[in-house]
Amino acid sequence: MTALMLQLMLVAGMVLAVGGGGARAGGDEYDAAKDVAQLGPAYFGFVRDPGGVPISGAQVVLRPKTGDPVVLKTNVLGLYRSHIHKDVNPDDVEISCGKDGYKQTRVFRRQPPGSKDMFIETDCTLQKL
Repeated sequence: MTALMLQLMLVAGMVLAVGGGGARAGGDEYDAAKDVAQLGPAYFGFVRDPGGVPISGAQVVLRPKTGDPVVLKTNVLGLYRSHIHKDVNPDDVEISCGKDGYKQTRVFRRQPPGSKDMFIETDCTLQKL
């Protein structure tokens, strides 16, 4: 199984996990299907050092040209994942990463053919100062 296939499977599982139901505080009904319908493509990737070692706790910022940025932290595997509203053009989203004691040296974005509306993978490389 290729790394890309594995990553796509991870993202597909994350998208399915978004659709929880239930009620919000105050008794308002929560419509998970409505929220999921507003989601654009899955933004995900890894933050690593130049040797490929994952960097946990790194900050990743998804910054659309319009609207508020989305600020995330990587998990123990250096993985981040999120969505931006479906009306935001993926080409208008800049992705950067950082962590105290490191500097960003590379941002690599790749999209499998035909997946622009589904998955946007962007990997960052941070080098220790």
